[in-house]
Amino acid sequence: MATGELSAVAVLTLALLHEQPMHPYQLHQALVERGDTRLVRVSPGAVYHGVERLERDGLVEVVGTDRDGRRPERTTYRLTDAGRTAFSQRLTSFLGDDHPSYPLFSVGVAEATELPAAEVITQLRRRRDREEARRADLEARHRLAVDSGLPRRYALDVEHDLALMATEIAWIDATIAEIERGDLDWDSPFPTDYKARIAVARAAAAETSPSRTAERTRPAERPRTKDHS
Repeated sequence: MATGELSAVAVLTLALLHEQPMHPYQLHQALVERGDTRLVRVSPGAVYHGVERLERDGLVEVVGTDRDGRRPERTTYRLTDAGRTAFSQRLTSFLGDDHPSYPLFSVGVAEATELPAAEVITQLRRRRDREEARRADLEARHRLAVDSGLPRRYALDVEHDLALMATEIAWIDATIAEIERGDLDWDSPFPTDYKARIAVARAAAAETSPSRTAERTRPAERPRTKDHS
């Protein structure tokens, strides 16, 4: 498997297998208990199929199988050296490379002017209240984990999510207030001369760009004279 094809679920699975060998049910339970299901959508079936693929690609291998009473037989897997390498490379990519996402909220905001201002305010408030509830719940669970002795380095992803949530909530609050005050002139028509304004602004920006400024201020070369010596 090419490293770039490792899914987020596969990376989370390989991360757990760094700790100890596990069977797919354990893996799914650990993802749920640690709250990783907020990062990616994880179902038992996705974990089982994911582990099977990891085994086919040589990134995990079977340690053994066991049966507990009448429960179905469970196969335990461990990480291979190839799995460690693939995990490290993909995780490095997750941290440093660009992985564009296209959230639907951004599309909604882009086209919100097609709706009446009152409807936009209603929907933004719905989103704001839901996000605030999620933020409060995540913050409470984060505080509990840290107070229970979890080193902060293991909760950096939660801190990141909390910061993003707080920023979005603050933006929604400010935007609602602007619409209610009439600052955004919600019902005014789209400016017909917009394209002309953009063309003028681009021309002005080009004139003041560092390269053009340097070109205008560069000393002129002295004319070369013939050597009569």
